[in-house]
Amino acid sequence: MSPAAASERCKEAASRMLFRNVDAANERGRAAGVAAVKAARQRGAAVINRGAGTMPVGAAAPNGGERYTLLEDPPDAPAPRWDALHDGTKTSDGKLCFADAPEFTPSLTPAECIRKGIFGGCYFNPRGGKAGIFSRDIAIDHAEFPAEWFEADESLYLSRRYNVMTNAYRVKSGFGQREWESKGWIHAQDPRGWFQWYCRFFCGRRSADDARQIARWRACASSRGRWRNQLCGAVQRGSGRWDDVAVSPVIRQTLLHWAYELSSADYADWRAAKGK
Repeated sequence: MSPAAASERCKEAASRMLFRNVDAANERGRAAGVAAVKAARQRGAAVINRGAGTMPVGAAAPNGGERYTLLEDPPDAPAPRWDALHDGTKTSDGKLCFADAPEFTPSLTPAECIRKGIFGGCYFNPRGGKAGIFSRDIAIDHAEFPAEWFEADESLYLSRRYNVMTNAYRVKSGFGQREWESKGWIHAQDPRGWFQWYCRFFCGRRSADDARQIARWRACASSRGRWRNQLCGAVQRGSGRWDDVAVSPVIRQTLLHWAYELSSADYADWRAAKGK
Protein backbone atom coordinates (compact mmCIF):
# COMPACT_ATOMS: atom_id res chain seq x y z
CA MET A 1 0.00 0.00 0.00
CA SER A 2 1.38 3.41 -0.95
CA PRO A 3 1.88 6.08 1.74
CA ALA A 4 -0.89 8.17 0.20
CA ALA A 5 -3.32 5.24 0.18
CA ALA A 6 -2.39 4.29 3.74
CA SER A 7 -2.92 7.87 4.90
CA GLU A 8 -6.32 7.96 3.19
CA ARG A 9 -7.26 4.70 4.88
CA CYS A 10 -6.30 6.14 8.26
CA LYS A 11 -8.33 9.26 7.52
CA GLU A 12 -11.49 7.34 6.63
CA ALA A 13 -11.21 5.00 9.60
CA ALA A 14 -10.51 7.83 12.04
CA SER A 15 -13.57 9.69 10.81
CA ARG A 16 -15.69 6.63 11.56
CA MET A 17 -14.11 6.18 14.97
CA LEU A 18 -14.30 9.81 16.09
CA PHE A 19 -15.91 9.92 19.52
CA ARG A 20 -18.39 12.72 18.97
CA ASN A 21 -20.94 12.20 21.71
CA VAL A 22 -19.07 13.92 24.51
CA ASP A 23 -22.22 14.88 26.40
CA ALA A 24 -23.28 11.24 26.55
CA ALA A 25 -19.85 10.23 27.85
CA ASN A 26 -19.99 12.89 30.54
CA GLU A 27 -23.47 11.75 31.52
CA ARG A 28 -22.16 8.20 31.95
CA GLY A 29 -19.42 9.58 34.19
CA ARG A 30 -22.00 11.49 36.21
CA ALA A 31 -24.24 8.42 36.52
CA ALA A 32 -21.29 6.30 37.65
CA GLY A 33 -20.50 8.86 40.34
CA VAL A 34 -24.09 8.97 41.59
CA ALA A 35 -24.26 5.16 41.69
CA ALA A 36 -20.96 4.90 43.57
CA VAL A 37 -22.07 7.40 46.21
CA LYS A 38 -25.47 5.70 46.60
CA ALA A 39 -23.88 2.26 47.01
CA ALA A 40 -21.43 3.57 49.60
CA ARG A 41 -24.20 5.14 51.64
CA GLN A 42 -26.27 1.95 51.50
CA ARG A 43 -23.29 0.10 52.95
CA GLY A 44 -23.14 2.68 55.71
CA ALA A 45 -19.76 3.92 54.52
CA ALA A 46 -18.70 7.53 54.61
CA VAL A 47 -18.58 9.13 51.19
CA ILE A 48 -15.19 10.67 50.51
CA ASN A 49 -14.48 11.94 47.02
CA ARG A 50 -11.09 10.42 46.37
CA GLY A 51 -11.44 8.35 43.24
CA ALA A 52 -12.69 8.54 39.70
CA GLY A 53 -16.41 8.04 39.35
CA THR A 54 -17.37 9.54 42.72
CA MET A 55 -17.66 13.18 41.69
CA PRO A 56 -20.06 14.98 39.37
CA VAL A 57 -18.85 16.12 35.99
CA GLY A 58 -17.09 19.46 36.29
CA ALA A 59 -15.81 18.84 39.83
CA ALA A 60 -12.09 18.92 40.50
CA ALA A 61 -10.57 15.52 39.74
CA PRO A 62 -8.31 13.68 42.21
CA ASN A 63 -4.53 13.40 42.20
CA GLY A 64 -3.92 16.75 40.61
CA GLY A 65 -6.44 16.19 37.82
CA GLU A 66 -8.39 19.00 36.23
CA ARG A 67 -11.79 17.74 35.15
CA TYR A 68 -14.22 14.90 34.71
CA THR A 69 -14.95 15.70 31.08
CA LEU A 70 -13.29 14.89 27.80
CA LEU A 71 -11.29 17.68 26.22
CA GLU A 72 -12.73 19.32 23.11
CA ASP A 73 -11.42 21.78 20.55
CA PRO A 74 -12.56 25.41 20.89
CA PRO A 75 -15.40 26.36 18.52
CA ASP A 76 -13.09 28.32 16.21
CA ALA A 77 -10.47 25.57 15.90
CA PRO A 78 -9.71 24.38 12.35
CA ALA A 79 -10.99 20.95 11.38
CA PRO A 80 -8.43 18.12 11.28
CA ARG A 81 -6.66 17.68 7.96
CA TRP A 82 -4.62 14.83 6.53
CA ASP A 83 -1.16 14.84 4.99
CA ALA A 84 0.93 11.89 3.85
CA LEU A 85 1.90 8.96 6.04
CA HIS A 86 5.43 9.32 7.47
CA ASP A 87 7.78 6.91 5.69
CA GLY A 88 9.66 5.98 8.87
CA THR A 89 12.98 7.48 7.78
CA LYS A 90 15.19 8.55 10.68
CA THR A 91 18.07 10.98 11.01
CA SER A 92 21.65 9.83 11.56
CA ASP A 93 21.09 10.02 15.32
CA GLY A 94 18.01 7.80 15.14
CA LYS A 95 15.25 10.42 15.39
CA LEU A 96 12.04 10.79 13.42
CA CYS A 97 11.50 14.28 12.05
CA PHE A 98 8.26 16.02 11.13
CA ALA A 99 8.70 19.14 9.00
CA ASP A 100 5.72 20.89 10.57
CA ALA A 101 6.72 19.94 14.13
CA PRO A 102 10.53 20.19 14.41
CA GLU A 103 10.38 20.06 18.21
CA PHE A 104 8.81 16.58 18.08
CA THR A 105 11.55 13.97 17.58
CA PRO A 106 10.51 10.52 18.83
CA SER A 107 12.96 7.70 18.19
CA LEU A 108 10.42 4.95 17.54
CA THR A 109 7.66 4.54 14.99
CA PRO A 110 4.27 3.27 16.18
CA ALA A 111 5.04 -0.13 14.64
CA GLU A 112 8.33 -0.38 16.54
CA CYS A 113 6.61 0.45 19.83
CA ILE A 114 3.93 -2.19 19.25
CA ARG A 115 6.44 -4.91 18.33
CA LYS A 116 8.64 -4.18 21.33
CA GLY A 117 5.69 -4.47 23.74
CA ILE A 118 3.66 -1.64 25.27
CA PHE A 119 0.64 -1.07 27.52
CA GLY A 120 0.44 -4.67 28.66
CA GLY A 121 -0.66 -5.79 25.19
CA CYS A 122 -4.20 -4.45 25.55
CA TYR A 123 -4.05 -0.96 24.04
CA PHE A 124 -5.90 -1.69 20.79
CA ASN A 125 -8.62 -3.81 22.37
CA PRO A 126 -11.70 -1.57 22.89
CA ARG A 127 -12.21 -3.37 26.20
CA GLY A 128 -8.55 -3.86 26.99
CA GLY A 129 -7.47 -3.25 30.58
CA LYS A 130 -9.59 -1.75 33.32
CA ALA A 131 -12.58 0.40 32.41
CA GLY A 132 -12.44 4.17 32.30
CA ILE A 133 -14.99 6.45 33.93
CA PHE A 134 -16.87 7.36 30.75
CA SER A 135 -17.46 4.02 29.06
CA ARG A 136 -16.55 0.34 29.17
CA ASP A 137 -15.73 0.38 25.44
CA ILE A 138 -13.10 2.71 23.98
CA ALA A 139 -13.31 3.88 20.37
CA ILE A 140 -10.13 2.34 19.01
CA ASP A 141 -9.56 -0.13 16.18
CA HIS A 142 -6.18 -1.39 14.99
CA ALA A 143 -7.66 -1.96 11.51
CA GLU A 144 -7.58 1.83 11.09
CA PHE A 145 -3.80 1.70 10.72
CA PRO A 146 -1.42 0.01 8.24
CA ALA A 147 -1.64 -3.78 8.55
CA GLU A 148 2.15 -4.16 8.66
CA TRP A 149 2.18 -2.46 12.05
CA PHE A 150 0.41 -5.49 13.48
CA GLU A 151 2.34 -8.41 12.07
CA ALA A 152 3.39 -9.35 15.60
CA ASP A 153 1.42 -11.73 17.82
CA GLU A 154 -2.02 -10.39 18.78
CA SER A 155 -1.09 -10.69 22.46
CA LEU A 156 1.03 -7.58 21.94
CA TYR A 157 -1.91 -5.34 21.07
CA LEU A 158 -5.33 -7.05 21.35
CA SER A 159 -5.28 -8.65 24.80
CA ARG A 160 -8.34 -8.24 27.00
CA ARG A 161 -6.30 -8.07 30.19
CA TYR A 162 -3.12 -6.16 30.93
CA ASN A 163 -0.23 -8.65 30.79
CA VAL A 164 3.08 -7.44 32.20
CA MET A 165 4.99 -10.15 30.34
CA THR A 166 4.08 -8.64 26.98
CA ASN A 167 5.80 -5.38 27.91
CA ALA A 168 9.31 -4.95 26.55
CA TYR A 169 10.86 -4.65 30.02
CA ARG A 170 8.49 -7.08 31.78
CA VAL A 171 7.27 -4.44 34.23
CA LYS A 172 4.04 -2.54 34.74
CA SER A 173 4.34 1.13 33.99
CA GLY A 174 2.03 4.10 33.88
CA PHE A 175 -1.62 4.77 34.60
CA GLY A 176 -4.69 3.17 33.04
CA GLN A 177 -7.75 4.51 31.23
CA ARG A 178 -9.52 5.58 34.42
CA GLU A 179 -6.61 7.70 35.60
CA TRP A 180 -5.99 9.19 32.14
CA GLU A 181 -9.61 10.31 32.00
CA SER A 182 -9.85 11.53 35.59
CA LYS A 183 -6.75 13.69 35.16
CA GLY A 184 -8.25 15.49 32.18
CA TRP A 185 -5.69 14.23 29.67
CA ILE A 186 -8.07 12.65 27.15
CA HIS A 187 -9.32 14.48 24.07
CA ALA A 188 -12.59 13.33 22.52
CA GLN A 189 -10.99 12.70 19.12
CA ASP A 190 -8.43 10.27 20.61
CA PRO A 191 -10.25 8.57 23.50
CA ARG A 192 -7.48 6.02 24.08
CA GLY A 193 -4.91 8.71 24.73
CA TRP A 194 -1.51 9.92 23.60
CA PHE A 195 -0.37 6.85 21.68
CA GLN A 196 -3.58 6.82 19.63
CA TRP A 197 -2.91 10.47 18.84
CA TYR A 198 0.68 9.58 17.82
CA CYS A 199 -0.46 6.78 15.52
CA ARG A 200 -2.79 9.19 13.73
CA PHE A 201 -0.21 11.99 13.64
CA PHE A 202 2.28 9.55 12.10
CA CYS A 203 -0.37 8.62 9.52
CA GLY A 204 -0.68 12.28 8.53
CA ARG A 205 -3.53 13.71 10.58
CA ARG A 206 -3.03 17.26 11.81
CA SER A 207 -5.39 18.74 14.38
CA ALA A 208 -5.80 21.54 16.89
CA ASP A 209 -4.74 19.17 19.69
CA ASP A 210 -1.27 18.53 18.22
CA ALA A 211 0.47 21.31 20.15
CA ARG A 212 -0.81 20.00 23.50
CA GLN A 213 0.15 16.41 22.74
CA ILE A 214 3.61 17.38 21.49
CA ALA A 215 4.14 19.49 24.61
CA ARG A 216 3.26 16.46 26.73
CA TRP A 217 5.83 14.39 24.84
CA ARG A 218 8.49 17.05 25.29
CA ALA A 219 7.83 17.15 29.04
CA CYS A 220 8.49 13.41 29.22
CA ALA A 221 10.91 12.35 26.51
CA SER A 222 12.76 15.30 24.96
CA SER A 223 16.28 16.31 25.98
CA ARG A 224 14.66 18.29 28.78
CA GLY A 225 12.01 15.68 29.51
CA ARG A 226 11.46 14.47 33.04
CA TRP A 227 11.62 10.72 32.42
CA ARG A 228 14.51 10.85 29.97
CA ASN A 229 16.62 12.89 32.38
CA GLN A 230 15.71 10.66 35.30
CA LEU A 231 16.80 7.61 33.31
CA CYS A 232 20.12 9.20 32.34
CA GLY A 233 20.74 10.08 35.98
CA ALA A 234 19.96 6.54 37.09
CA VAL A 235 22.33 5.12 34.46
CA GLN A 236 25.11 7.46 35.58
CA ARG A 237 24.62 6.47 39.23
CA GLY A 238 24.38 2.80 38.32
CA SER A 239 26.40 0.79 35.84
CA GLY A 240 27.13 3.73 33.54
CA ARG A 241 25.95 1.72 30.53
CA TRP A 242 23.16 3.45 28.63
CA ASP A 243 21.72 0.12 27.43
CA ASP A 244 21.74 -1.67 30.79
CA VAL A 245 18.09 -2.75 30.97
CA ALA A 246 18.48 -3.61 34.65
CA VAL A 247 18.72 0.12 35.35
CA SER A 248 15.26 1.67 35.79
CA PRO A 249 13.18 -0.75 33.69
CA VAL A 250 9.96 1.03 34.73
CA ILE A 251 11.20 4.37 33.38
CA ARG A 252 12.42 2.65 30.21
CA GLN A 253 8.97 1.12 29.74
CA THR A 254 7.32 4.48 30.36
CA LEU A 255 9.50 6.13 27.73
CA LEU A 256 8.65 3.34 25.30
CA HIS A 257 4.99 4.33 25.68
CA TRP A 258 6.10 7.79 24.55
CA ALA A 259 7.92 6.40 21.48
CA TYR A 260 11.41 6.90 22.86
CA GLU A 261 14.37 4.69 23.74
CA LEU A 262 17.60 5.99 25.22
CA SER A 263 20.53 5.87 22.79
CA SER A 264 24.29 6.04 23.24
CA ALA A 265 24.34 9.47 21.57
CA ASP A 266 21.58 10.87 23.77
CA TYR A 267 23.27 9.60 26.93
CA ALA A 268 26.58 11.11 25.82
CA ASP A 269 24.84 14.44 25.16
CA TRP A 270 23.29 14.32 28.64
CA ARG A 271 26.65 13.65 30.27
CA ALA A 272 28.25 16.50 28.34
CA ALA A 273 25.47 18.90 29.33
CA LYS A 274 25.82 17.89 32.98
CA GLY A 275 29.62 17.96 32.89
CA LYS A 276 29.83 14.33 34.00
